[in-house]
Amino acid sequence: MVEFTLAVSSSAPAEDVLAAARDFSRRRIAIWPNVSARRFEVHAGGETFAEATEAALQGLFWERTRYEWPQQGSVHQTVLDSNVLQPGSTWEITAVPDGEGCHVECVFRREFKRSPKGRFGWMVNRYASGLVYGSDLRRALAAIERQRDL
Repeated sequence: MVEFTLAVSSSAPAEDVLAAARDFSRRRIAIWPNVSARRFEVHAGGETFAEATEAALQGLFWERTRYEWPQQGSVHQTVLDSNVLQPGSTWEITAVPDGEGCHVECVFRREFKRSPKGRFGWMVNRYASGLVYGSDLRRALAAIERQRDL
């Protein structure tokens, strides 16, 4: 299992960040750099949850996940099926108001399949998670901030 936490600040309000994490329209592809249009599909949704298939790297790595947000301040994702991750792997984003923006924290708990793609995913997550996911998170926050400025 690989576990890691990313923490960054954003000039966007916390609610804007969380709204983007709960947005399963086509806007999701424009905001989150690790969501590829090639394999994005929403299966179900409600007031406090969504189930979707998302993919990265033009569909090379995919996961079907359940997102839940039963309380304010966070969105929790659980992997249901994937070609890289074991079911039960999780990701959670929290956003807390901080001055004029917010403090954003992402916690990853990942178990990987015993396959070539799973081993590759493990290596990336084990050795380059801060670089890869940190860059994706900063790009997503910049997109959220830009949309607020429009």
